Amino acid sequence: MADLSELRIFETGVASGKAVLPPAPTMWSYSSLKDVETCPIRYSLSQADYPDLWEQHGYPRLPIPAAIRGDVVHGALEIIVEALVKAGCSSTRSAEAVAVLRELGGYTKVAEDVLAIQLARFDGNPRLSSDRREQLARSLTDWVPEAREQIQTYLSRLELRTPSAPARARPPAPSEPAVRYPVRPGDHPEKELIAESLRLKGRIDLLSVDADGVAITDFKTGAEDPAHHDQLRFYALLWDADGAANPDRLAVTSLIAAYPTHEVLVAVPTADERARLSEAVAARIKAADTAIAADAPAAVLGEHCGGCSVRGLCAPYWATGVTPTADVADGAWYDLAGTVVQEHGVKSWVLREAHTGVDVLVRTPTPSFSLPPGRDVRILGARRTVDTDEEEALIAVLASVSEVLELTD
Repeated sequence: MADLSELRIFETGVASGKAVLPPAPTMWSYSSLKDVETCPIRYSLSQADYPDLWEQHGYPRLPIPAAIRGDVVHGALEIIVEALVKAGCSSTRSAEAVAVLRELGGYTKVAEDVLAIQLARFDGNPRLSSDRREQLARSLTDWVPEAREQIQTYLSRLELRTPSAPARARPPAPSEPAVRYPVRPGDHPEKELIAESLRLKGRIDLLSVDADGVAITDFKTGAEDPAHHDQLRFYALLWDADGAANPDRLAVTSLIAAYPTHEVLVAVPTADERARLSEAVAARIKAADTAIAADAPAAVLGEHCGGCSVRGLCAPYWATGVTPTADVADGAWYDLAGTVVQEHGVKSWVLREAHTGVDVLVRTPTPSFSLPPGRDVRILGARRTVDTDEEEALIAVLASVSEVLELTD
């Protein structure tokens, strides 16, 4: 535990929102670098500790169903591919593969087990009500048959190779650092690569090694995106620079972005391109270290703010990035802030909007969903409503998924 004097405390102005900011990571990944570059304060607040809110690391995340679905497919593929490779299966259609899948319980059982692990991550989340968690579990459980089809489609295109027998070595004692060995020929799902000289790490969905070189496959559950190509080139650099996993500098022969319905081959960077990429990554890491070392990390406002999990804590967002209620289209979802003036009815409250000073009628979904009278609040996820009988009135309707954050004095 660090000395209290060494901790970087960041006051967000939100009740129970005191953040202990994180130091720069020992190793950066593709995603963590992208996160810092998109918005330093979002990265810092997401990775901070909140001792007044809960005991777990990071700001509690709200579930994003699309992201959970992607994690389930990835997790199921990892389990199945690892079992198939271990059993020496070269095809998912072989008799051996059928036996392996039967032992695992089948595609659906694997997907259900991974989904249960994903949902368990939201246990104790102070931002997620039990009702909302149950709704999430029901909707994702209904989606599992679709996940099964996706998993089968991915696996039907794979040609598997069993790794050669590894060299036997004495396992390290608990007090000793983990020993990393050269990657042997064969298929390796979820293979972690580390380039200590670059301070880079990454976990590759499928690393396929043979005498001719290495194929890197990254499973993608969403639509095609140029960023996927950048990520694969990043992995090519990482493989080239990982002296423990690749001591002989075995070349990358193919980079594959695997989507549910097709695959896209990405051009493998040349030696000159890798050298330029290495220089660029080193500069990015230096800038990222500087960005998150600030006592008040910078905020970069943009379209990404609407889906940011820590926007409720971000003062710059609330100062300039929130649209006044009067300018929000009927039926649109938005965020609003202000002072709760008074209760207006069983399920309605009057809120004086912070930037405009006008009164907004806030309707809540149930009588138990109350607002704190006389307090300043930030509301995440309100829906603008226009009453045809009183078109001049400003009305915001909250849902069960809306959040109300109370500000400190």
